[in-house]
Amino acid sequence: MKTNNANQQSLIPENELVVFQPDWFQKAVAEPAEDHFVPFNDSSLHYRRWVGPSQDAPIVALLHGDGAHARWFDFIAPLLSKDYQLISMDLPGMGDSDWFAAYSRDMMAEAIVAMTEHAHAATPQAAKPFLIAHSFGGLIGLTAAHKYPTCLSALMICDYHIRPDFAHEEWYADRLEAKPTRVYPSRAAAEGRFRLAPEQPCENQFILDYIAEHSVREIAKGANPGRGISDEAGWTWKFDPSIYVGFVIGRDINAMFETIEIPMAAMFGGMSHDFEKLTRREMIAHMCQCRPDVPYYDIPGARHHIMLDRPHAFAGSVATQMEVWRAQQAKRKTG
Repeated sequence: MKTNNANQQSLIPENELVVFQPDWFQKAVAEPAEDHFVPFNDSSLHYRRWVGPSQDAPIVALLHGDGAHARWFDFIAPLLSKDYQLISMDLPGMGDSDWFAAYSRDMMAEAIVAMTEHAHAATPQAAKPFLIAHSFGGLIGLTAAHKYPTCLSALMICDYHIRPDFAHEEWYADRLEAKPTRVYPSRAAAEGRFRLAPEQPCENQFILDYIAEHSVREIAKGANPGRGISDEAGWTWKFDPSIYVGFVIGRDINAMFETIEIPMAAMFGGMSHDFEKLTRREMIAHMCQCRPDVPYYDIPGARHHIMLDRPHAFAGSVATQMEVWRAQQAKRKTG
């Protein structure tokens, strides 16, 4: 076991913890993926691509959450690549994308449009990409759908909740300066400190260990290309610790959600967490009131990190919603 997930794994009975890699998982992560780098603001962004069945197959773009990276979908994308083209993106300052001088939700939305447009240019016969965005990625996905509606075919937000005005929270209001990223003496030491945020246990230990393995990078003293110069040598996290200094969520998310023009859907973990001022059920009820045209559904047995808890249900739900959207597109063309 590489990580105890900040002791969250001890909450799961030992006989329910899956530590070995099942056959389906080994086959999925063995599927070849192309790595692409896209110029952006004098630096570069990274995404991974799994070739689909044809040049005109729909492009499904997967977007991770806060502090995560593209490889959270290494075992999800191959479950869908028989029917779709898949890309998985690294947000600016995360994964294998470069670090930037400043970050904002608008800048990140522009970045994911740059990557989805780059992917679409390779197969222009396909419809514009369908964006599946988890957690913090949901905020960025909503911003992109609002600002660049012609660049996307549809948006699914996954365990990202739209709050009524009285429950608005600026998540990063107290981030006045960046905490330095800790450098560990070995890969094993760094991977052992990996944890999910928000905290939760996960029965699929083998998935946590895989994610931990791809969340760290080796650095040399005085070097850190595309990021910041390091004072130490060792192993550290891939994300930029300064991302959220001055990062504003914005009080207009509710209005944005209500006015987005492209088709949307929302997926939630059936066992996800409640919030300080509202339960998750109250939050979802608010979203239903704002947008009754959007389908909302839970994944039973999943907490916030749905794709880690229930990978097949996550992939199956994406595939189901994709077929609904494809049918709607076909109806519009023939209608």
